[in-house]
Amino acid sequence: MALLGVDIGGTKIAVAVANDQGELLDQDRFMVATTSSPEQALDRVAEMARDLSARQQNPLRHIGIGSPGPFHNGTLDRPANLPGWHGVDLARSLSRRLDCPATLQNDATAAAIGEWMFGRGQHTKHLAYITVSTGVGAGFVLNGRPYGGPHGNAAEIGHIVLDPKGPQCNCGLTGCLESMASGTAMGRVGNQRRQESAYLSKPRAATTIRAEDVIAGWQEGDPVCTQIVDDVARHLGHGLAILVNLVNPERIVLGGGVMHAGEPLLEKIRHWTAIYSMPTLFRETELILSGLGGDTGLVGAVAVAMVGRQE
Repeated sequence: MALLGVDIGGTKIAVAVANDQGELLDQDRFMVATTSSPEQALDRVAEMARDLSARQQNPLRHIGIGSPGPFHNGTLDRPANLPGWHGVDLARSLSRRLDCPATLQNDATAAAIGEWMFGRGQHTKHLAYITVSTGVGAGFVLNGRPYGGPHGNAAEIGHIVLDPKGPQCNCGLTGCLESMASGTAMGRVGNQRRQESAYLSKPRAATTIRAEDVIAGWQEGDPVCTQIVDDVARHLGHGLAILVNLVNPERIVLGGGVMHAGEPLLEKIRHWTAIYSMPTLFRETELILSGLGGDTGLVGAVAVAMVGRQE
């Protein structure tokens, strides 16, 4: 029998079937904007799941779901990235549609479980996964068990306030790590400083600067882009140092679109993490890049199904 992984995001929803070893056998996805309501989106997920299961000739045995939070008692509680989804009980809704048990985790926690079981978090008991993309999120595996707190909302590292006078964050606070060090923040500052940068002010098709434009400018040696990337690395290092000092994980795995910049960016982040951390604790923590690539969310959701099936 097959496992089903459902990776829910603010932009797209991906669905995959996998075998008992967690190998993705088939997958499909759709844009959230093509549906008019959460109910219609979940109907679409169920339809895709049935199609994928039928193509594999393999009935479903457990559903794993990774979704942005926050949650309260298993239901979405005003999720910033999923407007209109407040109060939706994802696990119960999909379980009812597919007549199959379902387990829900925060998307970053799901990714952490995926890295721990199948990626670069293997052979650890204390792992943190950090995603740096549209936002900044984290997930924990502590003492060999996924940790999400009583409602699944633990590890909201992106909403640690680093500077109370910093930029406004979507969560309502100011100066959050996410508002200063995400891909969205990188693009915002790139747009603000566009005319100062020889690279960003070139005639270009795109009217809005994105994180990948800033990273490309940094890689080309542009001083303004370099300053933006240096600031993001410093803020991320500050946030990770809080995590190092508080949790003392064996390994921190970094993923997400911004981390596609690779080892040169990771080295900058390591530098600042070391400066802000207690030296002994920093030496005990390894910082590495994710090895799961673009399938991190789906692999994580499948891993949630595997863990849920065993409970």
